[in-house]
Amino acid sequence: MGDILTNTYFVIPDEGDEIIVIDPGMDGEAIYKKLLEKGWRCRFILLTHGHFDHSMGAAYLRKMTGAQVVCHKFDVELLSDSRKNAADMYYGRALDSYPDCVCDIPVSDGDIITLGDVELKVIHTPGHTNGSVLYLGDKVVFTGDTVFAGSFGRTDLYGGSSETLSASLELVAALDPDLKLCPGHGNSCFLRSELLKIPGYIRYLE
Repeated sequence: MGDILTNTYFVIPDEGDEIIVIDPGMDGEAIYKKLLEKGWRCRFILLTHGHFDHSMGAAYLRKMTGAQVVCHKFDVELLSDSRKNAADMYYGRALDSYPDCVCDIPVSDGDIITLGDVELKVIHTPGHTNGSVLYLGDKVVFTGDTVFAGSFGRTDLYGGSSETLSASLELVAALDPDLKLCPGHGNSCFLRSELLKIPGYIRYLE
Protein backbone atom coordinates (compact mmCIF):
# COMPACT_ATOMS: atom_id res chain seq x y z
CA MET A 1 0.00 0.00 0.00
CA GLY A 2 1.24 3.48 -0.89
CA ASP A 3 4.52 4.48 -2.47
CA ILE A 4 6.42 3.17 0.57
CA LEU A 5 5.01 -0.26 -0.32
CA THR A 6 3.73 -1.24 3.09
CA ASN A 7 2.41 -4.78 3.30
CA THR A 8 -1.24 -4.99 4.33
CA TYR A 9 -2.50 -8.42 5.36
CA PHE A 10 -6.01 -9.89 5.44
CA VAL A 11 -6.42 -12.64 8.03
CA ILE A 12 -9.46 -14.73 7.11
CA PRO A 13 -11.03 -17.27 9.51
CA ASP A 14 -12.33 -20.53 8.09
CA GLU A 15 -15.97 -19.57 8.67
CA GLY A 16 -17.97 -16.37 8.42
CA ASP A 17 -17.35 -13.15 6.52
CA GLU A 18 -15.53 -11.21 9.25
CA ILE A 19 -11.79 -10.72 8.85
CA ILE A 20 -8.81 -9.01 10.43
CA VAL A 21 -6.82 -6.35 8.59
CA ILE A 22 -3.21 -5.92 9.68
CA ASP A 23 -1.50 -2.58 8.94
CA PRO A 24 -3.89 -0.77 6.53
CA GLY A 25 -1.08 1.47 5.34
CA MET A 26 -1.74 4.91 3.89
CA ASP A 27 -4.92 4.15 1.91
CA GLY A 28 -7.90 2.98 3.92
CA GLU A 29 -10.21 3.75 1.02
CA ALA A 30 -8.48 1.25 -1.26
CA ILE A 31 -8.71 -1.43 1.41
CA TYR A 32 -12.39 -0.68 2.01
CA LYS A 33 -13.09 -1.10 -1.70
CA LYS A 34 -11.33 -4.47 -1.62
CA LEU A 35 -13.46 -5.56 1.32
CA LEU A 36 -16.62 -4.65 -0.58
CA GLU A 37 -15.36 -6.48 -3.66
CA LYS A 38 -14.70 -9.66 -1.67
CA GLY A 39 -17.79 -9.43 0.52
CA TRP A 40 -15.72 -9.31 3.71
CA ARG A 41 -16.47 -7.38 6.88
CA CYS A 42 -13.56 -6.01 8.89
CA ARG A 43 -13.86 -6.79 12.61
CA PHE A 44 -10.39 -5.77 13.81
CA ILE A 45 -7.66 -3.46 12.48
CA LEU A 46 -4.36 -4.58 13.97
CA LEU A 47 -1.39 -2.23 13.90
CA THR A 48 2.12 -3.61 14.32
CA HIS A 49 3.21 -0.08 15.27
CA GLY A 50 2.09 3.52 14.92
CA HIS A 51 4.15 4.86 12.02
CA PHE A 52 2.03 6.63 9.42
CA ASP A 53 2.83 4.25 6.57
CA HIS A 54 1.24 1.43 8.58
CA SER A 55 -1.58 3.27 10.35
CA MET A 56 -2.68 6.28 8.27
CA GLY A 57 -5.51 4.35 6.60
CA ALA A 58 -6.91 3.03 9.86
CA ALA A 59 -9.11 6.05 10.65
CA TYR A 60 -11.00 5.81 7.33
CA LEU A 61 -11.33 2.04 7.55
CA ARG A 62 -12.62 2.25 11.11
CA LYS A 63 -15.15 4.92 10.13
CA MET A 64 -16.51 2.92 7.20
CA THR A 65 -16.57 -0.52 8.83
CA GLY A 66 -16.94 0.04 12.56
CA ALA A 67 -13.92 -2.20 13.10
CA GLN A 68 -11.95 -1.89 16.32
CA VAL A 69 -8.40 -0.58 16.09
CA VAL A 70 -5.83 -2.59 18.04
CA CYS A 71 -2.44 -1.08 18.91
CA HIS A 72 0.13 -1.51 21.67
CA LYS A 73 -0.55 0.96 24.45
CA PHE A 74 2.88 2.59 24.03
CA ASP A 75 2.18 3.55 20.40
CA VAL A 76 -1.29 5.01 20.85
CA GLU A 77 0.28 8.48 21.05
CA LEU A 78 1.66 8.08 17.52
CA LEU A 79 -1.67 7.47 15.79
CA SER A 80 -2.74 11.11 15.55
CA ASP A 81 0.62 12.85 15.90
CA SER A 82 2.20 13.43 12.50
CA ARG A 83 5.52 14.40 14.05
CA LYS A 84 5.88 11.32 16.21
CA ASN A 85 4.63 8.92 13.54
CA ALA A 86 7.11 10.31 10.94
CA ALA A 87 4.50 11.68 8.51
CA ASP A 88 5.93 15.21 8.84
CA MET A 89 9.37 13.91 7.98
CA TYR A 90 8.10 11.99 4.96
CA TYR A 91 6.10 14.89 3.54
CA GLY A 92 8.86 17.38 4.36
CA ARG A 93 6.64 19.73 6.36
CA ALA A 94 4.39 19.94 9.39
CA LEU A 95 0.96 18.69 8.30
CA ASP A 96 -2.00 20.99 8.87
CA SER A 97 -4.25 18.01 9.51
CA TYR A 98 -3.85 14.30 10.04
CA PRO A 99 -6.49 11.55 10.24
CA ASP A 100 -7.52 11.31 13.89
CA CYS A 101 -7.27 7.61 14.60
CA VAL A 102 -8.66 6.16 17.82
CA CYS A 103 -7.24 3.03 19.43
CA ASP A 104 -10.19 0.97 20.64
CA ILE A 105 -8.16 -1.86 22.15
CA PRO A 106 -4.75 -0.91 23.59
CA VAL A 107 -2.85 -4.17 24.05
CA SER A 108 0.17 -5.39 25.98
CA ASP A 109 2.57 -8.29 25.67
CA GLY A 110 0.80 -11.64 25.85
CA ASP A 111 -2.68 -10.40 24.92
CA ILE A 112 -4.59 -12.49 22.38
CA ILE A 113 -6.89 -11.27 19.61
CA THR A 114 -9.46 -13.88 18.65
CA LEU A 115 -11.79 -14.06 15.66
CA GLY A 116 -13.43 -17.37 14.85
CA ASP A 117 -10.73 -20.04 14.68
CA VAL A 118 -7.97 -17.42 14.45
CA GLU A 119 -5.89 -16.50 17.50
CA LEU A 120 -3.12 -13.91 17.26
CA LYS A 121 -0.85 -13.43 20.28
CA VAL A 122 0.74 -10.04 20.91
CA ILE A 123 4.51 -10.13 21.42
CA HIS A 124 5.94 -6.76 22.42
CA THR A 125 9.13 -6.09 20.45
CA PRO A 126 10.13 -2.46 21.06
CA GLY A 127 13.06 -0.87 19.29
CA HIS A 128 11.64 0.36 15.98
CA THR A 129 9.05 2.19 18.10
CA ASN A 130 8.21 1.91 21.79
CA GLY A 131 5.07 -0.05 20.98
CA SER A 132 6.15 -2.27 18.11
CA VAL A 133 4.64 -5.74 18.28
CA LEU A 134 4.53 -9.06 16.51
CA TYR A 135 1.23 -10.88 15.99
CA LEU A 136 1.90 -14.59 16.37
CA GLY A 137 -0.50 -17.07 14.83
CA ASP A 138 -0.48 -20.84 14.44
CA LYS A 139 1.95 -21.04 11.53
CA VAL A 140 2.68 -17.40 10.83
CA VAL A 141 4.09 -14.32 12.53
CA PHE A 142 3.40 -10.75 11.39
CA THR A 143 6.50 -8.75 12.28
CA GLY A 144 5.80 -5.19 11.12
CA ASP A 145 9.09 -3.33 10.90
CA THR A 146 10.86 -5.22 13.69
CA VAL A 147 12.47 -7.65 11.27
CA PHE A 148 12.25 -8.21 7.51
CA ALA A 149 13.49 -10.88 5.13
CA GLY A 150 17.18 -10.01 5.19
CA SER A 151 17.07 -6.88 7.33
CA PHE A 152 15.71 -5.21 10.47
CA GLY A 153 13.88 -2.02 11.40
CA ARG A 154 15.47 1.39 11.69
CA THR A 155 15.89 2.90 15.14
CA ASP A 156 16.47 6.59 14.43
CA LEU A 157 12.82 7.73 14.59
CA TYR A 158 10.75 8.76 17.61
CA GLY A 159 10.78 6.00 20.22
CA GLY A 160 13.46 4.00 18.45
CA SER A 161 16.31 2.33 20.31
CA SER A 162 19.09 0.12 18.95
CA GLU A 163 19.67 -1.47 22.34
CA THR A 164 15.99 -2.28 22.76
CA LEU A 165 15.63 -3.64 19.23
CA SER A 166 18.62 -5.89 19.87
CA ALA A 167 16.79 -7.49 22.80
CA SER A 168 13.61 -7.79 20.72
CA LEU A 169 15.47 -9.63 17.96
CA GLU A 170 16.58 -12.17 20.56
CA LEU A 171 12.87 -12.81 21.20
CA VAL A 172 12.30 -13.28 17.48
CA ALA A 173 15.17 -15.76 17.24
CA ALA A 174 13.59 -17.87 19.99
CA LEU A 175 10.36 -18.44 18.02
CA ASP A 176 9.52 -21.58 16.05
CA PRO A 177 11.84 -21.58 13.02
CA ASP A 178 9.08 -23.06 10.85
CA LEU A 179 6.91 -19.96 11.20
CA LYS A 180 6.19 -17.97 8.06
CA LEU A 181 7.53 -14.46 8.64
CA CYS A 182 5.30 -11.75 7.15
CA PRO A 183 7.04 -8.37 7.47
CA GLY A 184 5.82 -4.82 7.08
CA HIS A 185 7.76 -4.36 3.84
CA GLY A 186 9.29 -6.69 1.30
CA ASN A 187 8.88 -10.41 0.78
CA SER A 188 7.74 -13.03 3.21
CA CYS A 189 10.06 -15.86 4.21
CA PHE A 190 10.36 -18.60 6.79
CA LEU A 191 11.94 -17.64 10.08
CA ARG A 192 14.43 -20.47 9.69
CA SER A 193 16.11 -18.57 6.84
CA GLU A 194 16.70 -15.56 9.11
CA LEU A 195 18.14 -17.34 12.13
CA LEU A 196 21.73 -17.24 10.89
CA LYS A 197 21.40 -13.52 10.12
CA ILE A 198 19.79 -12.30 13.34
CA PRO A 199 22.97 -12.66 15.48
CA GLY A 200 24.69 -10.34 12.99
CA TYR A 201 21.86 -7.81 13.29
CA ILE A 202 22.20 -7.93 17.07
CA ARG A 203 25.97 -7.39 16.95
CA TYR A 204 25.48 -4.42 14.63
CA LEU A 205 22.88 -2.85 16.91
CA GLU A 206 25.05 -3.33 19.98
